[in-house]
Formats: sequence, C-alpha cells, structure tokens
Amino acid sequence: MRNKTLKRILIGWVVLIALVALMGEISVAASDAGRTAADFLQIGPGARAAGLGNAFTAVSEGALASYWNPAGLSVLDHGEVLFSHFAWYQDIALEYGSFAYPLHDGVVAGVSFTYLNYGQIDGYDAGGLPTGDLTAYDWAAALSLGVDVRDNLSLGVSAKYVRQQLDSYDAAAPAVDLGVMYRLDRVNLALAVVNVGGKMNFEAQPEKLPSAARVGVSVVPFSADLTGAFEIVKEFYGGVTIRQGVEAGFDERYYLRTGYDHRTGEDGRSFMSGLSFGAGLRFDFGQFDYAYSPRDNATSEDLHRFSVTFKVTR
Repeated sequence: MRNKTLKRILIGWVVLIALVALMGEISVAASDAGRTAADFLQIGPGARAAGLGNAFTAVSEGALASYWNPAGLSVLDHGEVLFSHFAWYQDIALEYGSFAYPLHDGVVAGVSFTYLNYGQIDGYDAGGLPTGDLTAYDWAAALSLGVDVRDNLSLGVSAKYVRQQLDSYDAAAPAVDLGVMYRLDRVNLALAVVNVGGKMNFEAQPEKLPSAARVGVSVVPFSADLTGAFEIVKEFYGGVTIRQGVEAGFDERYYLRTGYDHRTGEDGRSFMSGLSFGAGLRFDFGQFDYAYSPRDNATSEDLHRFSVTFKVTR
C-alpha cells in the first residue's frame, strides 16, 4: 500500500514539474521592476536547499535557517556549524558559514557570513592598456535570532551588514530579514521577508537591495522519510519565482532530493533550467550534502554545491 501511494506521489510530482515548466510564457514581472545592487544576496547557500529547488523557507532548520528563514532556528536543541561551498561560473565562488546555538529552550541565536569572490579580473585604462588585476568581492555578515512564541509558532530576525567592493569603489548598507513559521502536525507554513534595508551608494548613485517576500509550505505526508515543499517568491523590484522540491530519506541516514526553481516570464528557457538533484548523508556528529543543477538558470552551466554540517554539544 505504501509503495503504491509513494508511486502516486512521484507521478504527481512529475506532473507538477511539467505544469510549472509550461508557465514560462506567463509574465508576472512587477511594474516597478528595476536594477538592484548586492544581487549576491539572492544566491541561496546550502546544498540541501539547492537539491530541493531552493524551496526551503518552510523546511528551514538548523544553522542554515539564518539565511532562509530565521524563525527555523528555534527548533534547534544543540549547537550547529555549517560550511557551504558553491563554485559558480568562470572563477566566481560563493562561500557561506553559519553557527547557531540555543540560548534557552525555544530561543536560538546564530551568526553567519557570506563571501562572494569574483576571481581574477583584468583591468584596463581608458586607452585600452592593461593596468593589472582588479579586486572585486561581496560579503555580508548577519546576526540572527529565532524564538518560539507558542508551541507551534516561531518568529525570527536577521540583522545584516552588506558590502560590495570593486577595486577602489565600494558600497555598504544595513539590511534585515524577518521570518515566521507555523507548525502543524505534518505541515509547516512559513513567510520570510528578506533584504529589507538601506540603499547601496556607488559614486553617489543609490541602488536598492534585492528585497523579496517568500511564502512557503512543507508537508510530511507519512513520516520524516518523505518531505515535500512548495513556495512562491515575489521580488519587490522584480518578478515572481515558483519553487518546489521533494526529499526522500532512508533509515534516517541517506537522503535523495529533487527540485524545480522556475522564474516566470523568462523567454527561451529550457525545461532543464531550474531542475536540481541532491543527496545527503547523515552521521551522529553531522551531515554532508551535495546538489547538482544542470543548466542553471543564471549561467546555463552545470553547477555543483557542497555543504558540511557539524553538531556542537553543550
């Protein structure tokens, strides 16, 4: 009976992916769509999240919750350290580290750091002559707090400092993320409003941060062995993204994942764009996760992500 039910769910999942892929002709971009700065804040860290198509707002837990939804921190009953590596295209690489620790039952604090290195960039003067390599990088540091306000309701906040550097030009701004998570028996409902704050000023030219609102739901239909997630992301100065993912666990140690991350209104995209696969291995002391994205939305290249998580006992 269980195998038959699981088969129906997987068939339904394939149908859902196909329906979302067909929505590519529907444009729902905001009328106030415009340029934003610090777009590296939109690159989600964590291989587990990537394997789920980044549908992680309602799944958010552990040290990774500092980025996806700080309200998810509150369920952590032990300390946790996470490191994530993401080699993007050319020489660009994203590094992410996070540490979370419970201060009290239902009260968990976290600190995280994101660093995007653009690799080697050749510099030239107005006459086209080489001037040497340029230094370019982005980073963001955050302090987070997740609190249970009721047995099934938690709130979270992350206060961030964001900075970008391009040779002699730089800009910085504060920002904040707010999160809510409501937990039922087998369903999580979540909302996160992220990257709300000041403007980045490059040479007196202010640019907005990539603020967005994410609404998500996750479902555990049978047991912790199977989790489904779905969410909608609305950029304040852009369009809409639809995300969905499924995670299957075996013996509470081995995990397989797949997901679909679809930005509506894009022309010329292939079905493979936005599709992701992942796997995880859990140990008593931590977890290792891997994700693979063929023909990534942003680069049209195959991308690989890695994460390691360690428990910290009191």
